[in-house]
Amino acid sequence: MRQLTRAEPDVRRAAPGRDRRAPRAPRVTPSGRRPRPAKAAPAVAPAAQGAPAQAAAVQAGSPSGRAPRAPFVLLVVGLLCGGLVTLLLLNTVLAQNAIRESDLRRELHQLSLQKQKQKSENMQLEMPRQVADAADRQGMVPDDSARVIDSDGLPGGRVASESQTPVGQERVPGTGR
Repeated sequence: MRQLTRAEPDVRRAAPGRDRRAPRAPRVTPSGRRPRPAKAAPAVAPAAQGAPAQAAAVQAGSPSGRAPRAPFVLLVVGLLCGGLVTLLLLNTVLAQNAIRESDLRRELHQLSLQKQKQKSENMQLEMPRQVADAADRQGMVPDDSARVIDSDGLPGGRVASESQTPVGQERVPGTGR
């Protein structure tokens, strides 16, 4: 088929008896432009019309089957932010507990050192020489009336009688001791 120029109109004639319509008039196009083929209407509304139109198209069963990306992206970002905040709170609580634990350990160490120091002082005060010096300061004198019981079985040794009690012990009434 030969190409037509702008000067020649496209005149096509139908075969007699086949098409009873009148022949179409040639299209007049502005100079410098070529006619474009007609585009089919999009199945999904364009993004410029807004998210509700997209959601309605997806819910109505659009042939593309793609869900909108914005809600998914917002969900992922929300989950990430929520996880980050949770981790920060957990880290803060653990740090507070660690600080409290170290303070309690330091206090426990100081108390154990104080206990050891007091125990050492008490042991020194209970030594015989310290006890004797404390008694002298209070005006006490040694008791020479105490009886020593020697029961090793050698001659000169004696056994305590029923009425005598060892030095430093008191008689308990009703026990016979």
